[in-house]
Amino acid sequence: MEDVNSSNNSHQSRSHNYSSNQTQNWVDAYCRCGEKAPLRTSKTNANPGRRFLGCVNYEENNACKFFIWVDPPTCPRGLVYGRQLQKNIKDLQEMEEDLRRLNEVAEKDKEKMMKKMDKLWKMNHELKKKNEMMWKCNVLCMVVIGLLLVLWLGSWKSTYGRMLYLP
Repeated sequence: MEDVNSSNNSHQSRSHNYSSNQTQNWVDAYCRCGEKAPLRTSKTNANPGRRFLGCVNYEENNACKFFIWVDPPTCPRGLVYGRQLQKNIKDLQEMEEDLRRLNEVAEKDKEKMMKKMDKLWKMNHELKKKNEMMWKCNVLCMVVIGLLLVLWLGSWKSTYGRMLYLP
């Protein structure tokens, strides 16, 4: 396959006479393999953003090497601008990937925290039940101690009641 950066010699003579009609006709071009040639966009430094048609099998060894530029060559200022746009796109894609990874980590952390919160909520619920049970036990113990004290004092009064005089 011819390099995306090189020009097709048969097409070189027409490179300055482009019209929208020519571009539209080229979209329906077929390569020598008999397949419809997809419209692609160059991402190289030499031709940033420049569209071309190429063999659908261009990455395979048996490709027919069909290649034709759809857009005219880019002016030097456009090349600088296109390269900067490509750099910006690449930087944004890297940032997007970093944010995607951070989001995945945050989602995993969120799931872990939700599980921990659920576990803590259940533990809190169980502790409240135990606390309520302990409170009831304490009240019951105090009632029993009070009754025992009353009984003991009552039996003590009947046995030693005559000796207990307060001034």
